[in-house]
Amino acid sequence: MKHVNEIVLVGRLSGEPEWRALSGDDQVAVWRLIVEHRGGRSPQDSIDTIRCVTYDPAIQAGIRTWSHGDLIEVRGSLRHRFWRGPSGPRGLYEVEAATAILRLHPAPKEDTAVAT
Repeated sequence: MKHVNEIVLVGRLSGEPEWRALSGDDQVAVWRLIVEHRGGRSPQDSIDTIRCVTYDPAIQAGIRTWSHGDLIEVRGSLRHRFWRGPSGPRGLYEVEAATAILRLHPAPKEDTAVAT
């Protein structure tokens, strides 16, 4: 049987994407998706915030139009990154996007304040 590492996420963008410079002119885009799931013991237990990244300039071009609260679909692979920090070995899990598309850009909420 072949090994498979495929992730599909659909969730809300938790904030504006971040851009980090790499060597040369390359950069990485980093964003977080809030994904709801069933079975949580409390409202806080029924969501996951998942870090996503892409190094692909074609995907990054589309990400530049995203804003907080957008509904995003990401397809990619789970990665476990390791490095040595000042306090010793460190690591994190993230989804490296092969595709990332905007599914819904919510309309701005209307101002419900009453003028007096």
